[in-house]
Amino acid sequence: MTKMNVLKIQLYINLVLALLLIFRYHDIYFEVYLVILILALLVRKNKKIFQLISIIFLPVIFVDQLTYSMRLLIEILPNMSVIIYILYLAGLLVVIIPVTKEAYGVIKNPLFQLLATIWFTTVIAGSSPAKLENLEPNTLLYGLNNSAIIYGLPVFIYVYVVIREWGYRFHFNLPFNFSNKRNVIVLIIAVVLAIWISLFSVFSYLARSWSEVFWNWDLSLINPSKSYRIENIWELFFSCGRAGIIEENERYINLLLLLAIFRKSRRRIEWAIIISSLIFASLHILNVLSRPPYETPIKDVGYQIVSAFGVGCFLAVLLLYTGKLWLTMLLHAFIDVVAFSITSIGIIGNSAILSFFEQTILSLACWLILAVLLFIRNKDLINHNVQILTKNQNLI
Repeated sequence: MTKMNVLKIQLYINLVLALLLIFRYHDIYFEVYLVILILALLVRKNKKIFQLISIIFLPVIFVDQLTYSMRLLIEILPNMSVIIYILYLAGLLVVIIPVTKEAYGVIKNPLFQLLATIWFTTVIAGSSPAKLENLEPNTLLYGLNNSAIIYGLPVFIYVYVVIREWGYRFHFNLPFNFSNKRNVIVLIIAVVLAIWISLFSVFSYLARSWSEVFWNWDLSLINPSKSYRIENIWELFFSCGRAGIIEENERYINLLLLLAIFRKSRRRIEWAIIISSLIFASLHILNVLSRPPYETPIKDVGYQIVSAFGVGCFLAVLLLYTGKLWLTMLLHAFIDVVAFSITSIGIIGNSAILSFFEQTILSLACWLILAVLLFIRNKDLINHNVQILTKNQNLI
């Protein structure tokens, strides 16, 4: 069965689901979905219009309708919630493959590939998970579901599938010469300094004296089990894992496409790092919707954008230096765990010696300095890895 036939069958299945969900929930969203699905079927022979509709609408429709279908099943069969949830996870692994291959996979221009990818990851990351009823708030399953980490699955599958469709190989773990002592020492130092900067970025905001800014940290002020922001410790860990999966996969593919866009530039690696970090930072504007009540919108947006740009530059360099996507995913998750683990006492009792502006600039400077040093001192290895990552089978 061709991928085109699979997508056609999927459209008809989702057409039926839209009707069922309209009948059950009486929600205008499903009525809109129904109209879009009908339109997609009607214009299917016009490849350009169908591709545009598919890219913009179909991933979010497929994922959203799968989510609400599972929610409906859980409402009908509450005693089978766990089994249904497992089916939900399996569905998320395959639901976007046909549209990814047929609509996204045939895009030829790297700039349009980049724009389509930003759109896909943004709408999927913003989706809400199915609700599991009658769960204790402090349980692992409750935290797993509320964190929406499951939406890392379609993003990971999208990146894997679409990279291959565009003629590249997906590299989760490039070989690294661990027999070279210098490489190992540089990697260890980079990771240790990244961990230190993660802690420094938090404690420089909480510090009441200069010694507490750099080393004399009160570690009791960060505790995942007493986070002021997320009550369920599992939800905190899974939420940070979700960010690591989604945002680092997005960084990987954005870097790859930007390297292709700037392939004729002598500074293409530098441009790819900077612009991918700007994209990463700017998308944090969306996080203001979930800001803590004690922060003003401008303050929250400003901090997240500035901080994310610095972190993004470092993680981009680290990814190109090591070629290990899993490492940047883990480190990203750790950085978020530290940031989300500030306790209520740390916030309420805070009379920091540094102003918010000073703390933000110091944190940014630390990340950028580490990124620049890692890049400058390891250009040959980074260039080598870039050649491997950007090798396109369609051009050979």
